[in-house]
Amino acid sequence: PPLPHCHWWLLLLVGIQLASGQCPEQCQCVRTAQVECSGTGITTVPSPIPANAMTLQIINTRITELGDVSFGNASLLIGLRIEKNNLSRISPGAFQHLPDLRYLSLASNKLQELPVQVFEPLGKLESLLLSSNQILQVEPSHFAHLSNLKELQLHGNNLQELKEGVFNQLTSLTKLNLARNNIDRLPPRAFERLARLQVLRLYENRLRQIPAGAFDGLPELQELGLHQNQLEILSPELFVHNGNLQKLYLSNNLLTALPSGVFLPLQALAKITLHVNRLRDISPGAFGPMPNLRELWLYENELSTLPTAVFSNLTQLQLLVLSKNRLRSVAPGAFRGLGELLELSLHSNALRRLDARALEGLPKLQNISLHHNQLQALPRGLFGSTPGLRHLQLHSNTLEYLPAGIFSPLATLREVKLHNNSWRCDEGILPLRGLLLLQPIPGPCCLNTLVHASPASEQPAPPGKASSSSSSSLQCPLYVPSPAACSQPSGSGDAGSAQWGGQQALAALQFAGGCCGTPPQPLHPVATLPPPA
Repeated sequence: PPLPHCHWWLLLLVGIQLASGQCPEQCQCVRTAQVECSGTGITTVPSPIPANAMTLQIINTRITELGDVSFGNASLLIGLRIEKNNLSRISPGAFQHLPDLRYLSLASNKLQELPVQVFEPLGKLESLLLSSNQILQVEPSHFAHLSNLKELQLHGNNLQELKEGVFNQLTSLTKLNLARNNIDRLPPRAFERLARLQVLRLYENRLRQIPAGAFDGLPELQELGLHQNQLEILSPELFVHNGNLQKLYLSNNLLTALPSGVFLPLQALAKITLHVNRLRDISPGAFGPMPNLRELWLYENELSTLPTAVFSNLTQLQLLVLSKNRLRSVAPGAFRGLGELLELSLHSNALRRLDARALEGLPKLQNISLHHNQLQALPRGLFGSTPGLRHLQLHSNTLEYLPAGIFSPLATLREVKLHNNSWRCDEGILPLRGLLLLQPIPGPCCLNTLVHASPASEQPAPPGKASSSSSSSLQCPLYVPSPAACSQPSGSGDAGSAQWGGQQALAALQFAGGCCGTPPQPLHPVATLPPPA
């Protein structure tokens, strides 16, 4: 018959007591097979380790070395973590009694060198973590017997070079992390035997160039991190054998150009970062068909023009970030083919004017940022191809007026930012007045640089007063310069005289953010920051 419930508790208690009795001092044995040791009072590997222990963790201690007999009675271990210690020396035979070890972490210690044959007994090892040490060099002999290794972490060390053939025996490797070292060059065939590799991280090194063919032996590669190096050029055929690549990080380098066709083989690519480089132009042939690509980050480069249909192959792109370049012009149809684009960032460039067809081919666009340019005027038909636009940022330009009917196609428009422009107080201001009359926002806003455009005077209106002139009967009821005026209506007059467009869905029109309090935030601001690498 089954044991009573209380008997199960008694058996469990006895098991815990037995486990506790076998535990080394300053360690915990949560289960008989799991031993955890930590504390600055530990200066040597605790002993005796239970003979049936399968995992051992030694973390945050003052251990400085591992000897030949440190794990002599722990031959059943399959997992060993020795992290965040003062470990600086490992005996060549330290792991000779651990033939079944699958996982070994020596991360976050003070290792500068490794004995040549220290990992030789670990033929079953699958994960080796050596990150965040001070290792200066790795040799082919270190990994000669690790044919089952799947993961090798070497990031955060002081490696300056990789020897030819250093990884040749790691034929099962799927993940290799060499980031955050001082590597300044790669051997041409450093990775040629790693046919199963899926993730290769080389970011935050000092690489100036990648040898032609360096990635030819990596047909299964899915992620390649080359960001934060000093790359100046890419070989046109660098990725020709990497058709399974899904994530490519090239940001924060010194690239000045993209060779035509360099990305053509990468039809599985879902993410690419090219921001913070020195790209001066992009040829229409730079990007091939990439049906899975959703985001393209190109901000902080030196682009001055966008040719027609330069992104036409990126038919599924949803986010395109071109801010903080030197763009002076956008060719008609530059965004042709981007039928799925939702968000376009063009702010902080040098745009003075836009062609009426500049936004052609963007039927699903919802957010566009054009602020912090030098736009003096906008063509009336600019938004004719963007009927789904919701958020529009036009502040911090030199706009003096808006053409009547410019927003007429935008039935779903929710937010327009127009502050920090040079609005002139003539008949061209009526569309702005009309917007407020159709859908007044809660509380007033102000035009902070309103200019009266009468022949007699073109000076800004004085504080507390609307601009006026004997030569014109037009008043500027939108000028609300001080918090004291915030209790007054921001517009006046007959709404019937301001019928302009069909902006019944307009929820907010921001002229001067913070003039009379904090303006409402957009539902989905246009992206200005990069994603996590």
